[in-house]
Amino acid sequence: MSHAGFLNNAHGDFASTYTEDIGSATPSGGILEILGGPGIITSGSGNIITITATGSGFTWNVVTSVSPANPIQVVTENGYICTGAAEVTFILPLAPAIGDTYKFFSYSSKFRINQNANQLIQIGAAATTIGATGFLESNSIGDALVLVYMGSNTFQDESIQGTLTLN
Repeated sequence: MSHAGFLNNAHGDFASTYTEDIGSATPSGGILEILGGPGIITSGSGNIITITATGSGFTWNVVTSVSPANPIQVVTENGYICTGAAEVTFILPLAPAIGDTYKFFSYSSKFRINQNANQLIQIGAAATTIGATGFLESNSIGDALVLVYMGSNTFQDESIQGTLTLN
């Protein structure tokens, strides 16, 4: 909950504490700063403060086995639609943040996701071999996978469609 309304300093009407969804803020030296976090920007003009969400969701990429060059470095909050005749190869990021999410769709070609040292992909109770030799591979056109980084070098499926091979 935020305080709003006309503030008249001459009468001492300024609120001394502002309670938000998380925590509270107390002005210092008559100043209360309003800052945006990831995906949020703030702006002010006259007596109006505007808070704007800048994130637009996932960035979608149509990829093939040759464009861009394989293996394709996976980027957080990106979805990949695999087209073409040959399998598309990806590699997981080296330093993801907890909650980073990645989407893969086998539209007209299959996909393979390679790991880095000490990483693993967990699909239900099954997992890939820990380390750079581990990988996950789609078996059919129409396979789909959403992966979320859980911490401790582990990527977990959020959703899966089709049959995948874990190595």
